[in-house]
Amino acid sequence: MAKRGRSEPASPKHTQRAKAGAALVLLLVAGVLVVAYRPIRESRYRSRLPTVPAFSHEPAALRDYVENADRVARASPTSANSVAALGVAYHANLFYDQADRAYALATELGGDWRWAYFRALVHEVRGDAAAVATALQDVVARAPEFSPAWWRLGEAEFKLGRRDAAIAAFERARSLPEPPAEPWPGAPARKAAAPVAAYAALGLARAALAAGNAEQARQVLERVMATSPAFGPGMRLLATAYTSLGRAGDAERAVRRADRLPGYDPYVDPSFVMLARESRNPTFLLQQAAAADAGTNGAWREFMIRRALELAPENADALQELATLLRVLRRFDEALVLFRRLEQRVPDDPRIPADIGRCLSGLRRYDEAEQVLRRALANLDDANTRYDLGLVLDRTGRPAEAISEYKLALARNPTHRDALNNLGVTFARAGRLAEAAAQFERLVAADPANPDAHTNLGAILLSTGHPDRAAQEFGAALEIDPGNTVARDALAKTNFPKKPADSAGQPPSLR
Repeated sequence: MAKRGRSEPASPKHTQRAKAGAALVLLLVAGVLVVAYRPIRESRYRSRLPTVPAFSHEPAALRDYVENADRVARASPTSANSVAALGVAYHANLFYDQADRAYALATELGGDWRWAYFRALVHEVRGDAAAVATALQDVVARAPEFSPAWWRLGEAEFKLGRRDAAIAAFERARSLPEPPAEPWPGAPARKAAAPVAAYAALGLARAALAAGNAEQARQVLERVMATSPAFGPGMRLLATAYTSLGRAGDAERAVRRADRLPGYDPYVDPSFVMLARESRNPTFLLQQAAAADAGTNGAWREFMIRRALELAPENADALQELATLLRVLRRFDEALVLFRRLEQRVPDDPRIPADIGRCLSGLRRYDEAEQVLRRALANLDDANTRYDLGLVLDRTGRPAEAISEYKLALARNPTHRDALNNLGVTFARAGRLAEAAAQFERLVAADPANPDAHTNLGAILLSTGHPDRAAQEFGAALEIDPGNTVARDALAKTNFPKKPADSAGQPPSLR
């Protein structure tokens, strides 16, 4: 029997071919697995997307926008940007639960840090300070130069009672630059009352006051007001610090100055500009309008309201807001058109005829204004409407009737500032200077930050032979408004006291 010979070793070429074949098989298997896994992964993320809500009375533009964002996200459920865009669509239109889920998925998919920040904004609306702090801690770790995140983190930590963490966050926010504005071609710029550093300093001052360190709060706030003189919240808190330090005079002056500044104008976060740009929800847009001070950001406020009206042309709240804003801005003709339109929509609202009368008065259509205001008084006998009728009577040369209406306004609201002022002016023009002085005294007490009130009272006091007291009032007016030339010129005259005027004398020049 022949012996079996040993097998010959494989050639190097054969071995290489075998290895290449095996590698190819592995690649093919891996490719098959990837191809098979991708739809599984997409299906898993797609199932976690929020369900589109059942729309009811929302504008068609809102429904279309959200549904389109949902389609895009479902087509690419593993795309962080597509899922985040869905979150923005929900967030900007007040669907916070859905926005939260979408932002959480986008963050999980490794998307931009901004989606974690936007999720923190959603938690803020819900009042969940712990969730806000957790989300923002992730944001500042990934975007350490984004100052608004540090400021918001400080606010969240302060609410949670973690004072040291809050102070550290506020200090960091104060040291960083202001982020760039979110671009929105065609929109008016939203003006900031102060940079984020000022809001962070306000937080530091609050923390200092909470710890009983009023002196530290004073130092922080005085520096803020030196760089941001229009920052009303800073001046109000500075008055509190002065009071705690026993500096009553400084506190009183700070309160007077604060009363001339806007109230708490929220920080102009660029993220909210982006949300406003993406919103198709009239309620959200009206919220953004209401958050803007009309004096500082009247153009932005009007822009927001008009966007709301484009989406819901018969929205009574938007019509009322826009008409009122235009009247405050003295654009009476435009406001009148809107109030007439609003009157047709809500004919039982007694405020609307009064607003129409104010617009007619502003347009100097006094006969029409008087008729409308008298009709309004049948259903709305309040201080404002009485004052407006008194103004019309004053303008048409009936001072006695005007005085009667001003008094009726003050009977309904004893601190009605315009009624007090106009009643004082009307008394002065009639030579009834003692009665005029009494009204201006009441006005100064009710509105100590009003430079015209001090100036008018000073003018009466100077005319009735009280130059020292007049000088005090002119000085108070100049302290509030250093550019008040009437008060400055009148103050110079207090060095030359006049003979007291009698009831028939020439009344002083009043504002």
